[in-house]
Amino acid sequence: MTGGARYRAFLVERDGVPDMARRTLSRREALFYRLARDPVRSRARVDREAFVRNLSRRRPEAGLGERMLFLLATAKANQAERFGVGLAEAYGRVHALSDPVRVHIALQEVYHTRILGDVCAIFDLPVPPVPPPLVARLIVRTLVATPERWHLPLTGACEMAGCILFAMLGERGTTLFADEPAVARRIRALFDEILGDELGHVGYIASELGPRKRALMRGLYRLLGPRLAAAMPEVVQLLGRRDITRRFAAPFPLGAMVAALPGRAFAAALV
Repeated sequence: MTGGARYRAFLVERDGVPDMARRTLSRREALFYRLARDPVRSRARVDREAFVRNLSRRRPEAGLGERMLFLLATAKANQAERFGVGLAEAYGRVHALSDPVRVHIALQEVYHTRILGDVCAIFDLPVPPVPPPLVARLIVRTLVATPERWHLPLTGACEMAGCILFAMLGERGTTLFADEPAVARRIRALFDEILGDELGHVGYIASELGPRKRALMRGLYRLLGPRLAAAMPEVVQLLGRRDITRRFAAPFPLGAMVAALPGRAFAAALV
């Protein structure tokens, strides 16, 4: 069985049955049902008005603490993917009769928006839809408007960058709320749900490419990753430009990251 075929089987096992009309995956719905039965709420005092005010700002106000920066970065982290899924559906690129892997990936991105909203809900904060930064919008429009064979290495590079940023945000959130163990565990679990999916996307794209285009994908990741992060000022302020640069300069650890998430991640191929 090829890596791509094994990934399809993994998606069926992990996600269950996709329903494009309802935008659901049956096993993900079961997960959210279990989470709703075991709600977690933080005791931390969060300035709701400052949070809402900064959601629409290009750059966050001066003087925000790390916890607020984390919550803002979390609320904005999936803007590009949400924009991309909506655009792909509008252009007819993804629908109920599409390749099953593409259907699963599109619906996973819908859940990622919901998951990040659940992180903010731990602190009783809303997450209304906000458009992504200009750089991200331009990249997404390019990806949706061009044939897949032209842009697959770029798509893969963006997915790789997403993996690093979600991993770093999950790590930082766990540390920031370590004084509330249940909150820290829920934050980590929710970010790991997203990270597992994103790693799978990277591995699947790698399985669709030959050696030359995989090398191009790696090069684009090193080139564009720090720039995509720089387009999110909350992320830069929270994680630090030096640490972001260091993580993107290192080889992408796909195998190690997948191994750390058994049952949640599967890589059809290495980058």
